[in-house]
Amino acid sequence: MIRFIARITLKPQVLLALALLALPMSVPVVMAQNLTVNGMAGGSKIYSLPELEALGLTEATEGREVSTGGRTQRLDVRYSGVLLARLLGDAGIEAIDRYKVRASTVIATAVDGYRASFSWGELFNSPAGASILVITRENGERLPSREGVFSLRSLSDQRPGPRHVRQVSEINVLLN
Repeated sequence: MIRFIARITLKPQVLLALALLALPMSVPVVMAQNLTVNGMAGGSKIYSLPELEALGLTEATEGREVSTGGRTQRLDVRYSGVLLARLLGDAGIEAIDRYKVRASTVIATAVDGYRASFSWGELFNSPAGASILVITRENGERLPSREGVFSLRSLSDQRPGPRHVRQVSEINVLLN
């Protein structure tokens, strides 16, 4: 049996170039700069960040337990945003036939297509509606880029992850 051993010597510049090629390429993040509310009697309404915040900000604090290095620490995150029910009210949900709107579903959609849904009763006829926020600030600052300009959270959910919508681009009211 004959073995061939090849020895390749590369210059440092070539090694650096190969190492850079192996790094993951950054993908540009697409963020919605406006929030569109669809399905209202008068048509769609588009909100910029200042227009949304002009509806009046609500603050809510969420406590989280974070474990690192064998230690568990409690962190409080302060969110500021507009209640989803207030946003829908401003967009004109009251103009929809009262019997039809009570059977409606409200869907928040992210730039990447992720969605979370809410019922009219949940938003306007239960305590949960007072904790469903379209978030624009976290701890007094603009949202981090991973969250986008607008984010949505249902802070009273037992499992908050499924209805945490990052980079919200539209809210759709579907009448049944």
